[in-house]
Amino acid sequence: MKKITVDSAVGDIGAPANVKTAALPVPAAQNVTVTEVGKGIWHLGGSGANSILFEFDDHLTLYEVPSEARAVAVIAKARTLVPGKPLTQVIVSHHHFDHAGGLRVAVAEGLTVITHKDNVDFFKDLVARHHSIEPDALERNSKPIKIIPVDDTYTLKDKSMELRLYHVLKYSGNFREGTLLYAYVPRDRVLVQADLYDAGWGRYEWADVFLWNMKYRSLRIDKDVPVHGEIQTWSNVLKTMQDRPNSLLESPLN
Repeated sequence: MKKITVDSAVGDIGAPANVKTAALPVPAAQNVTVTEVGKGIWHLGGSGANSILFEFDDHLTLYEVPSEARAVAVIAKARTLVPGKPLTQVIVSHHHFDHAGGLRVAVAEGLTVITHKDNVDFFKDLVARHHSIEPDALERNSKPIKIIPVDDTYTLKDKSMELRLYHVLKYSGNFREGTLLYAYVPRDRVLVQADLYDAGWGRYEWADVFLWNMKYRSLRIDKDVPVHGEIQTWSNVLKTMQDRPNSLLESPLN
């Protein structure tokens, strides 16, 4: 058996001089593509996680801020699409890092956060923490969080836009994520969702949850606009899930 000495001298374990003096890598530039998917509805793509922008009478509302760098880029792009209308709100679908990673940027930009009520305490804790070693946007521009909690449903509506938010409910023992919100525009029959469906998945563990929730809310959907994956017609969404092996045993829509 090999002898292991504890609490012995290990020598200099500091970084070599060339590592200490090396320049920091330059982050890749964020590419934000813009696709209009309905009147006053834009898909902001170009990365693994997308955002969606909605135009109301006197303001704009964003759905999702996936990461710090991505949030900076999509917020900047959103403010160029409709001159004269301020971006005032962001809907954060749930607490996963690739959906809420830009939360502190959104708060620093003065946006009101709309999210499920069970995310509120966690989000407040996230924005209260200090980033003193490497100051981020909120550390440099400290602001209190403005937050609107959503329980089961919440509707944003004026003459230009009606956007309904729904909480994903549990179905038949299968639960995708307990604090997840998706969005629906009835005028255009557009569904905006995060983590319920991605055309690139090999199988669909939550197909029954996804389809049952759409049926339960009596949604008539023409187009799926996801945070992850490609935009598809609803008929293609259903076909993709049915064609993948072991995707679902019985569709609640049948």
